[in-house]
Amino acid sequence: MGCLFAFIVFVVTVQSGFAQEAKPVLKIEARLFESLTGKFSEDVLAPDAAGLGNVIIGENASSSTMVIVRIDATPPLPANAKLRLVAKETPTRNAIGNTRVKLRQLLDSTVTVPSTAAGNRTTYVGFWLPQTGCTSVALKAYLSAGGSGSVSASATLDFICYE
Repeated sequence: MGCLFAFIVFVVTVQSGFAQEAKPVLKIEARLFESLTGKFSEDVLAPDAAGLGNVIIGENASSSTMVIVRIDATPPLPANAKLRLVAKETPTRNAIGNTRVKLRQLLDSTVTVPSTAAGNRTTYVGFWLPQTGCTSVALKAYLSAGGSGSVSASATLDFICYE
């Protein structure tokens, strides 16, 4: 079975609004839900993670992904903070030139950051992506706190299935 090493780029963009010393930092993690065991994989976006080729088959077969956005904020976020995650399929070499492949938006969800963030400097928010595994997925997280501006982070899940 071939292995593809994922090339992952994390980009963090800060837009004006948060005080210079108080800009939150976002980090995107992703864990595959292993259908045969009911367990989650290690973070597949980590620098030392294995490739994401043929994840839909084998003993750790997966067709769903839990995306976790870690928010590090000093001071803690205000109660009105919102986190939005957008997940869209992106063309892979299997899909390029194939007009039969329709790229999907898997998720566009906005949630209120849990109230636990008001007392903590680190908070985690999870998002479920169903039907993943053969097409790359672009992830973009946006954190906003009312009139305080916003920050964002992005990553790519480089899924691919070999023929």
